[in-house]
Formats: sequence, C-alpha cells, structure tokens
Amino acid sequence: MLFVRLKSLNAATLGSSLAIACLACAGAPHVRPPEIAPALPAKPAFEGIPLSDAPNVWALLKGPAHATYRVDALGASAESFSLRIGNSGTTAVQVDRLRVELTATREGVAFPCKTQVGPPQGYREPRQLGSGESFHFERTIACAMPLPGRYDIAVYCALNDPHEARGTLVGQFAANVEESGTAPRPYLSRSGLYVSMVGEGSTRPLSPEAWARGDYHVVLVVVNGSNRPVRAGSARLGMLTYRKGSPLPCSGQTEPAQLPAELLPGSVSLVRRPLTCAPSEEGQYEIVGRVAFGEDAEEIEAGRISLKVTRGPILFDPDPGTSVRWTE
Repeated sequence: MLFVRLKSLNAATLGSSLAIACLACAGAPHVRPPEIAPALPAKPAFEGIPLSDAPNVWALLKGPAHATYRVDALGASAESFSLRIGNSGTTAVQVDRLRVELTATREGVAFPCKTQVGPPQGYREPRQLGSGESFHFERTIACAMPLPGRYDIAVYCALNDPHEARGTLVGQFAANVEESGTAPRPYLSRSGLYVSMVGEGSTRPLSPEAWARGDYHVVLVVVNGSNRPVRAGSARLGMLTYRKGSPLPCSGQTEPAQLPAELLPGSVSLVRRPLTCAPSEEGQYEIVGRVAFGEDAEEIEAGRISLKVTRGPILFDPDPGTSVRWTE
C-alpha cells in the first residue's frame, strides 16, 4: 500500500500528486522508460581529399573567383589560393616536401603553368603536422593566363612520392580574368592569333648607343588562343614615340621579330626588341607599337606603353610576373 503525505496542497497540486501515485497502484498500465537518443557520429577531424601517397593527410582547396588582367604579368594579377592540409592520423607527418602542381584551361585550350608552385616569398610553413593539426598553405596561381576570360584551374598535391607525376587532384576552381584594356588583341587574318606589346613604365636617360643595344626594350607577345596550331613565322614591329604635350611623333624603323613558324594551342611566344625611336631627354612619353606578319597587308596596333624617362628614383616591380618565364 502506498501512502501519500498531503500538506498544504491546493486542488491542482493534489490532483497531480494523486495521478502520479496511482501509477504505482496494482493494475496501472506499464509506462516505457524514456529512450535515449543515439549519439551522433563523431565529426571527422578534417574534411577534404585524402592524398594518395599519404592516406592520413587531407587537402581542402579554396580559390579566388576573380582576377584582373595585368599587362606586366601577361595575365592575371598575382592572385593566390589556399590549401588547408590536415593530419587525421595518430602520429605526426612531415609536410616540408609538399608539392603543388596546376593546370589551366580556357575554353578547352590548355595554357602553361609552372610545374611546381612554392609558397610566396617570406611565407613560413611548418615542417610537420601533429595528430589532428592542420595548416593553410598559400600558393599563387602561377599559370599563363594571357587572354581575358574564364580559366578552369585544377590543383594537384603530393606529399611523399617524388615519382608521382602530379599527385592527387584535390579540387578545381574558376579564375575569371577581367579585361582591363591592355590584353592582347586578335590578329584577324590569322584566326586564333593574339598580339600585344609591353614594356617597363620608366627608365633613366640613356645614350643613343644604350637605346640601340636594347638597354630599354619592348616585348612583342604572341598568343595562340585556339585549339589548333596557328601559323606565325616572321613579323615586323613598328614603333612611334610621342612626348607628352607634343603632337609630333618620333618614328623609328620597323624591327624584325622572328617567331616559331607555328604556335601550338595555348602557347605564348615572346620577342624582345630595342626601342628604335628613343627619347632624347627626360619627360613623359607614349610608345605605340604596330605589328604585321609575313607578307600580310594587315597591320594592327599591338599596344601602348606609357614611359617616364627620369633621373629620379625609379621603382621597379621585383617580380615582373610571367612575361619571360613561359618560354624557358
């Protein structure tokens, strides 16, 4: 028999107490004990793509969405992407031999990338990762992206195996190189061929002999943006130099520029030529280049360079970009 002690209970409390007491009376219905919800599966310590040569090491890719065309780099500005590398194993792993390789395609045409991409200058990275640790590795998109448009970038990683061609594909992202008015222009009579002329924006006053030997030079850039070989061969580059405030140009002789007879899809070819119409004194100048191929009657403007000739301090870009690397 169950005794319930009642003291100072109002009617509502009394009814509730009696109901609870009756649950223990003979013949009361069976009450199921409350169920405990099953524990959720443990969230993995790291989410990403496992590397084939180090299964306990994972890589997670994050890339930029946009990149601006830079004339000095013949492509995208020095945009970077990050790789979060994590160790889900129980022991520390060495990550000081991390290899990162890229591929870049635009409208199905492959463009060259550096075979191995290292960290930015001065960027410190760990030599190893302990169990459960991860680190964001920064890398620059070291690919030739000489034409505006969307480039699909694929990223491959390897940690230990030096013989693995590229490593594990850990992700892809799109880089949209935006037109800024300085990108190569189509040479219409040779479909798929694009040309531009680039050069440094400043120099010190030079003697006629120094101008002639190319102490300051321009670079003729020729790109095959199509998915088939395009005829190139010999070209001629004419230059006009205008001084700011003066409508009369200095007209230099046409310079020959010898290119490969044929450019393969996605290839970039560069030819350095001295500035034939050279500034004679300090001032602000504009150089206009015009190019034609072989016996073609078509001659198009290849680019304009704003050149400052000064004896004052000159700040040069310590990393001129990809303008001379893609032919090496």
